[in-house]
Amino acid sequence: MNVARFFVAVLILLGAVLAACSGNFGSGTTPPNGLLPSGNLAGINPTPSPTPSSASNIVTYGSLADFQPLPSVGGYGGAIAFSVPSPKPSGFADVAVGATLSIDRPQNAPDLNLATKGKKGLKRERPARALIYLTLLATHDMSLDAYPRIAIDVPRDIVTTYRVSELGIALYNAGTKDGTFRLAAAEQDQATPPPTPTPNPSAPPPPTPIPVSASAVPSGSSTASPRPSAAPSGSATGPATPAGPAPSPTLPPQRIVFAGTAAPLKLTANLPVVFALYALPVATPAPTPSPRTRGTASGSPTPAGSGSPVASPPVASPSAAPVASPTLSGSAAPSPARS
Repeated sequence: MNVARFFVAVLILLGAVLAACSGNFGSGTTPPNGLLPSGNLAGINPTPSPTPSSASNIVTYGSLADFQPLPSVGGYGGAIAFSVPSPKPSGFADVAVGATLSIDRPQNAPDLNLATKGKKGLKRERPARALIYLTLLATHDMSLDAYPRIAIDVPRDIVTTYRVSELGIALYNAGTKDGTFRLAAAEQDQATPPPTPTPNPSAPPPPTPIPVSASAVPSGSSTASPRPSAAPSGSATGPATPAGPAPSPTLPPQRIVFAGTAAPLKLTANLPVVFALYALPVATPAPTPSPRTRGTASGSPTPAGSGSPVASPPVASPSAAPVASPTLSGSAAPSPARS
């Protein structure tokens, strides 16, 4: 009897131990085989941070009349200069202005092509493409006698896609009643030449071609070829020139300066003023064909059965008449074939 009770107690104890083990399995901090839950994989393989689409810095209106640098983002950059009144009125103080350069359209800014929310606004016949936005946010109210001068560094791929004359500056002022962008707010400053592009100093120099002298031609050859072929390595002409195109230099962005328009501009504290660099492509007219081109396009008579135009035969001159060659002895001259 006591043995039976002992076995029952052992079975109950084993069942309790098994139940405790099964309930705690997997509840530890470290799973078996060192695996981590899927939610903690970000610590091992962090996701790459997205490329920033905007950058900001602080510029000053007041004591500085020269160009002040703007932030750089997406290959764009530049500088800005404010017109300072001279002489300065009494109580004049410097004003800090936040400058933000962004590729995406700023929040609460209207569409560049007159499409506003809640309105069926007019659409431009040739839509302008916004390239970069410059938002100015003044900390105090300030009035300018002229628009600031803005220099924008435009990447080379944009300059090669659009002509410089197709780029312009648009203006939107949240402190006014105008709810749209105004195109061509500032004209380009043609008096300030852009900087001369310089090649990238880190690029390797192009290979120096090896001149081929007349003494390098082997004896016994008739004449030297006008285009000498590549000589094998170890020959008298020296080592072979490495094949492949020379590395092209990396061109810096092109700076385009927009002159300050002589018009008053008021910046209200904590209300943005947005300048947008845009591209407005101009359709290139088709070239008018000349009369000679039209005559050629209409087609000139060509011999039947020919797939391409045949040049007219040269006019035979009397001196170019064929001369009968003497016949060989013992053989008759061939008679002309009859048609």
